[in-house]
Amino acid sequence: MRQILKWFAIAALGGTLVATLVGWWFNVALTRVLLLIGVMGLVALSVFSLWLLSLQANLQRLQTLLEKGETISQLTWQELGELGQALASIWQQAQEATERLREERALLQAVLQRMTEAVMVIDEQGTLILANPSAETQFHLPSNYHRRRLSELELPFAILELVQRTLRSKTPQVDEVQILYPEEQILDTYALPLSVGGKTVGVLLVARDLTELKRLEKLRRDFVANVSHELRTPIATMRSLAEALLMGGKDDPEVRDKFLSSIAEEAERMGRLIDNLLELARIETGRREWRRKLVALEEIVQQVIDRLRPQADAKGLSLQWRIPDPLEVYTDPDALTQILFNLIDNAIKYTHQGYVVVEAEQVSAPDGQWVTIHVRDTGIGISPEHLSRIFERFYRVDKARSRQLGGYGLGLSIAKHLAEAQGGKITVQSQVGKGSTFTLWLPASSPATVRQV
Repeated sequence: MRQILKWFAIAALGGTLVATLVGWWFNVALTRVLLLIGVMGLVALSVFSLWLLSLQANLQRLQTLLEKGETISQLTWQELGELGQALASIWQQAQEATERLREERALLQAVLQRMTEAVMVIDEQGTLILANPSAETQFHLPSNYHRRRLSELELPFAILELVQRTLRSKTPQVDEVQILYPEEQILDTYALPLSVGGKTVGVLLVARDLTELKRLEKLRRDFVANVSHELRTPIATMRSLAEALLMGGKDDPEVRDKFLSSIAEEAERMGRLIDNLLELARIETGRREWRRKLVALEEIVQQVIDRLRPQADAKGLSLQWRIPDPLEVYTDPDALTQILFNLIDNAIKYTHQGYVVVEAEQVSAPDGQWVTIHVRDTGIGISPEHLSRIFERFYRVDKARSRQLGGYGLGLSIAKHLAEAQGGKITVQSQVGKGSTFTLWLPASSPATVRQV
């Protein structure tokens, strides 16, 4: 029994020793493994830290380049590795999108800059967001108009009402707006609601100036009416005289000759009217050719006065001229002759007693040297309310007297257009009952001052 217990004790001791040895070896191995893992982790962490530092440096360099707006080289992208490739792709897409937006914005600005129509964008609160140069000029917008309410910008009430009506109805609105101050204007306005995602966010307003077009339409209507009226009288007279001749007047030599003479006079009046209209049309459309050169003024004035002296003598008027010699003007001699003929002829027609005198002088002005030719008379004069309109075609201060004198209201209009075509102008001063002074301004010698027509 003792022997058995001895063997059990030896076996237990041996097992304990073996277990101790195995445990020690396992602990050593585990420790080595854990130590190896720790060392590898530390190395990996160090490498990762170094990579992060390098990445941070490259990103900082990239940020610096972007802030300066400099071109980014391919090497810089490569230094960032796969992240750099991804960033390069994103950067390229962003650059392309930015360039497209820049081009579209430049195109939009170019279109708005060159539009003659006034264009404004107003948000739903009535605040002005955008206006092109035409709108700034048309509505006299201040320099700080951006983000200000329309009511603060002193826009016409009709414009404000049109914008509000568009915002309320959320439908396009069209209206013809008339502005009376500071000058009369007629605007064709169109307001379109702007929507984003079905919600109205503002109004696009476009205004086109129709003032000149309306004026030309009125001139056309007046022209047709005046020509019809001027032709109606001689045509009716010629018709009645011809009918009288056909009804037996031709058998009486005295009546026949009188009627035929009247028909010839009316035909001549119609011919003069048509000639004046054609002349005015040639000047306005630029189809008349000019032979501009330096012209001796005294010679032209003397020729015109010699042609008109019989009319002045028939009325007992003194027709004089005082022109310094030598005095030259740069103009077309035929045009100058026609201008002076119309001005002096008018002065003789509307002067019953006294004189008509032509004087000239050379004057200096900020825009160059000019020759002024004054046609003065002691005639009936022109009242102030007519002075601004006497150069309009077919306009006559006294229609009955003008028709009696054979005038059509075209002489002064032709003279005005001829003067402007030569780079000059005509001004007038007058007092009722004391006479008038018409002054023709022409360039003295400089061709540069002549406006090409």
